[in-house]
Amino acid sequence: MFIVFLSFSIVNAQSIPFPQQNNKSQVTKESLKKRRNLLEWHQLAGLTTLALWLATNLEGDKASETLYRKSDQFAQTLLLTNPQYAVNDPMYLVAMSPLNRHSIAADYFLLKDPTNNAGLYLALKANEEWETKHSAAMHKNLAMATFGMYAITASLAFFSPSKIESESENEDDGPKIYSPIFAHKAMIPIHLASMLLLPGLGARIEKEGPRAAHQMEQVGWTGFGAMSIALLVITF
Repeated sequence: MFIVFLSFSIVNAQSIPFPQQNNKSQVTKESLKKRRNLLEWHQLAGLTTLALWLATNLEGDKASETLYRKSDQFAQTLLLTNPQYAVNDPMYLVAMSPLNRHSIAADYFLLKDPTNNAGLYLALKANEEWETKHSAAMHKNLAMATFGMYAITASLAFFSPSKIESESENEDDGPKIYSPIFAHKAMIPIHLASMLLLPGLGARIEKEGPRAAHQMEQVGWTGFGAMSIALLVITF
C-alpha cells in the first residue's frame, strides 16, 4: 500500500509544471523596470503638483485679502446719488473709501436716514454675497490644474507594480520603526483630506466670506505642508 501511494505521488509530482528560473528572472526584471519608471514619473508629477499647489495657495491668499461685500459696493453707488450726506460728515469719506472686508458703506447708508433707507438696506442685505477684487479666475484655474496633477500623481503610484522583496529582506532582525516610505505614506491621509475639502470651502466663500476663506487658507497650507514632507523624505 505504501509503495502504491509513493508511486502515485511521484507521478503527480512529475506532472506539475515548475516555473523556469529564466522566465521568473525576466518577469522580475521587467516588473522592476516598470516600477522604477512609474515611480520616477510619480516623483516628477508630485513636484509639479507641489509647485501648482503653492501657486494656488498664494493666489488664494491674495484673493482673500481683497474680499468685500457686494452690498457695500451698491451702497456706495447710492451714496453718490445723495451728495447731501457728505456735508460736514467725515464718515462719508470713510464709507466711500476703497472696498475691503471692513467697509461700512451699507451700514452708513442706513444710519444717515433709517426711515427712508431701511427698505433699500434690507434689500441689499437680503442676499448678501462676497466678492474679491483680485482675479478669482486665476485661483480657480490653478486649483483645477493642481487637482488634475494630484490625481495623475496618485494614479502613477497606484498602478506601479508591487515591490519584489528577496528572502534576505524578509528576514529582518526586527520591525522597522521608521523609513522614508513609511513617512511618505503617513502624509497621504493629510494631503488627500485637504485636497478633497478645498472645493467645498471655496464654494462657501461667496456666502460666508472671510470665515470660509480663512478656513480654506488653513486647509490649503496644511495639505501643502504634508505633501512637501511626503516629497522631501523620498527625494533627499
